[in-house]
Amino acid sequence: MPLPTLRARPATRPIADYALIGDLRGAALVASDGAIDWLCLDRFDSTPLFFALLDAGQGGGCTIVPATEAIRRSRRYLPATNILETTLTTASGTLVITDCMPVQARADAGPTGPDCDAPGRLIRQLRCTSGSMALIVWIAPRFDWARVDGVPAPHQHGATWYDGALQLACSHPLVADGRDLAGQVHLAAGATLELVLGHGAPLTPADLAAVPTQLAATEAYWQAWSSQCTYQGRHADAVLRSALCIKLMTYAPTGALIAAPTTSLPETVGGVRNWEYRYVWARDASFSISAFLNLGFRREAAEFLRFLHHADGQGTGAVLRVMYGIDGPVAAEQQLDHLAGWRGSRPVMTGNAASDQQQHEIYGELLAALNLYVSRYGMDGLCPALRADMGRFVQRLAATASARWRTPDQGIWELRGAPRHLLHTKAMCWVALDRAIALAPHIGITAEPHWYTERAAIRADCLQHGWNAALGVLTMEYGGADLDMSTLRLALMDILPADDPRMTATLAASEQALDAGTGDLFYRYRFDDGLPGQEGAFAACTFWVAGLHALAGNTAHANDLVDRMVARANDVGLYAEQIDPASGEHLGNFPQSFTHMALIHEIARTIRLST
Repeated sequence: MPLPTLRARPATRPIADYALIGDLRGAALVASDGAIDWLCLDRFDSTPLFFALLDAGQGGGCTIVPATEAIRRSRRYLPATNILETTLTTASGTLVITDCMPVQARADAGPTGPDCDAPGRLIRQLRCTSGSMALIVWIAPRFDWARVDGVPAPHQHGATWYDGALQLACSHPLVADGRDLAGQVHLAAGATLELVLGHGAPLTPADLAAVPTQLAATEAYWQAWSSQCTYQGRHADAVLRSALCIKLMTYAPTGALIAAPTTSLPETVGGVRNWEYRYVWARDASFSISAFLNLGFRREAAEFLRFLHHADGQGTGAVLRVMYGIDGPVAAEQQLDHLAGWRGSRPVMTGNAASDQQQHEIYGELLAALNLYVSRYGMDGLCPALRADMGRFVQRLAATASARWRTPDQGIWELRGAPRHLLHTKAMCWVALDRAIALAPHIGITAEPHWYTERAAIRADCLQHGWNAALGVLTMEYGGADLDMSTLRLALMDILPADDPRMTATLAASEQALDAGTGDLFYRYRFDDGLPGQEGAFAACTFWVAGLHALAGNTAHANDLVDRMVARANDVGLYAEQIDPASGEHLGNFPQSFTHMALIHEIARTIRLST
């Protein structure tokens, strides 16, 4: 049987066709037919070894191709885990592929720091559960975004590429085919093929023999972690899957929480809004801390606060930045012009220029997150450096918000172009001072008198200059007429009551003006933002609208919106950043932690207010 070329695979798969696996250091995306089209083995932000997601011709991958076409395929995560199980049924038999990046719980994890170890491996276990299966296995890594050739050096138990940049151990023989390895494998009922990818020292038969033990340890770790979830309301499966997804995007060594494990998946097909999201956004602080604490995951909340405190300079006076790498600075933005992009969506990008922007809402986001934690747990569980620095940390953030709220910025949507006086930014500076005042007695400091006067001044300024009397709504920008969904957070963050007439008028106008035509999807804004093309509906906005309706007492409509949005997840419960209103396709980097945070937060809110 001739070996097919990699080009026999689909040129581009839908974004929602993927599932995520990882080990809290690196990540992989697995398609519904079992192909791995994205792999960052040791770090989320490393150059991927597989990236067919962005260029099927040049991006390599790891594929499992049955000799006869699958007539049925299904997949699931093993209950309460991030271990993926894909089942392919052909006319001759059934194959079950189990994929994971193994982890081992630390017995002595302590109150802070990583709670597991990871060998930096990818495990693929293929079991024929009935009949027989003839398979073609391809392993095709690419190095430096396909700019460097890496020819495999086969050995008795596998192969080595590019001086140990990738190591392979396989229970069945494979042969070199140019830059790749390929093999024809026949499995009878009950037979298993095991494949391990790693880096560093060559892999041996002992690494294959360890696969069952590592799978069991990984399953035990994730199930033990999931058992801590305290949420038991409606959509409990969706909530837990979202929590598992967010946890999976945490870089355990530092506590960093990335926005997504991918880059350059577009906000519109064929468009140029293709960004690198393998970084940490400071603005995600209140979203993620709230999501974790709503479900009882105290350690995860404390770990992200550990990262943000370290990023702020641990008392050195460094100013909190918009964006961080998982353990260092954000790379400079570059275009990879030799890559085709997902469905021709170019450019493919690395790095992110938004790291140099001014976004003043981040001080409110972080102080809101700190207040959520401290109001529930005091300072227990926080890292020693943050506990020791807590008073100065809060004072520094409050002072920066006080100093900057009158100046323009690019805001939550990272608008490219001249800074603006944005209502949401001003309001989040109010949140910064409000939460600093609330925190003060719990952390042993005295709220400074000017915090109260500045807080009052910000609120008055927001309601005077953010209100468009002619339109009867709160607008995105001082003196402007454009609506955007971030304005709804004035109620979600307790700046205005949800039933305040100004808020209810703004909600009604926003739902009408930003409706994507489906009744449950909304654009975040519709004005010209200086970039060509448009974008899809912003998934988190549906949950914000639901939350506002719940706060205003309209829980039936809130629950309907939540129900409809939960149904828009892919088959394993994951979401991208945006959704195409016409086709229902997922758009943007995938999976997107921001969407999953919003799901957790607003489902918890609507359930709480419905009972």
